[in-house]
Amino acid sequence: MSYDIASCDATTLQVLKEPNRLAQTKSYVYCMRGGSPGKDVVLYDYNEVEHKDYIKNWFEGFKGYIEVDADPFFDTLMNQEGVYEVNCNAHARRKFEPIAQAAKHKGLAKEAMRYYKQLYQIERQAKEEKLGARQRQELRLTNSKPLLDEFHRWLLESKLKALPQSPLGKAIQYCLNHWSGLTRYLEDGRLAFDNNGTERKIKPFVMARKNFLFAATQPGADALCMHFSLVQTAKNHGLDPYHYYAKILKKIPHCQTVEDYEKLLPWNLKVPLPEA
Repeated sequence: MSYDIASCDATTLQVLKEPNRLAQTKSYVYCMRGGSPGKDVVLYDYNEVEHKDYIKNWFEGFKGYIEVDADPFFDTLMNQEGVYEVNCNAHARRKFEPIAQAAKHKGLAKEAMRYYKQLYQIERQAKEEKLGARQRQELRLTNSKPLLDEFHRWLLESKLKALPQSPLGKAIQYCLNHWSGLTRYLEDGRLAFDNNGTERKIKPFVMARKNFLFAATQPGADALCMHFSLVQTAKNHGLDPYHYYAKILKKIPHCQTVEDYEKLLPWNLKVPLPEA
C-alpha cells in the first residue's frame, strides 16, 4: 500500500456453504500485485458480495497508479483523489482479434491489430534492451505516442463506418471510452502496457481450480488465498515453495512479535536448497 503502483484482477470461485447464498452462486478471488522493488507481493483475497465497496475499502489510503481492466468493479475506486487508472491494452486488443481472424480480406479490425502489433513491438524492444524506467518512458514518448495519436484519429474516423452495436463498433467504442486509461502508461516507464503480468498470476489459481473445483466454506476460501499468496510471492523471489514452507513452519511456533513474523516474509528469508 505504501508503493505507488499496484495492479488487480479477479476470477470466480464457488463456495458451497455460505449463509444466505446458494451453493451455485459464484464469488470472486482477487489477485493484487504491488510493493516496492525487492519487496513485491502477490496477494490473493476472497470476496463474495459488494465488489465495488470491497475494492474501494481494500485500497483505502492508496495513492498512485492501479493497473486494471475496465471492469465496473473498479469505478468507485477510480473516483478517489490521487488514484489513477491504467487500463489493459491486451483487453482492448482482444476485442478486435476474433473479428480480424474471421475477416477474409483487409478491414478495420485488421487495421486495429496492425496498430497494436507496432505498439507491442516497441514494448518488446524495451524488454530486449533491458531499458530502465526512464529510458522506457523516453522510448514510448518518442515512438509510441505518435503511433497512439494516429491510432486515436483512426478510431474516431472508423467509428463512423461501423455499426454501433456490432462487435467492431463496440471494440472501437471501448477504446475511445477508456482512452485516457489505455494511454496512461506513457506517464511513467514503470507502468505496464497491459495487465498480463497479473493475469499470469491468476492463471495458476484457475488451473488449480479445475482440480479442486470449489471451496466448502468461506474460511476454506480464505485459507486457499493465503496459501496461494505465500506460494506465488515466494516464487517471485526465487524461492522454492516447498522448502520455503518447510522453513517457516519450523519458525512460526517461535514467533512472538509482528517483527518475528516479518522476518519470515520471502524477501527477508534465505532458503538454501538441499543438495541433489
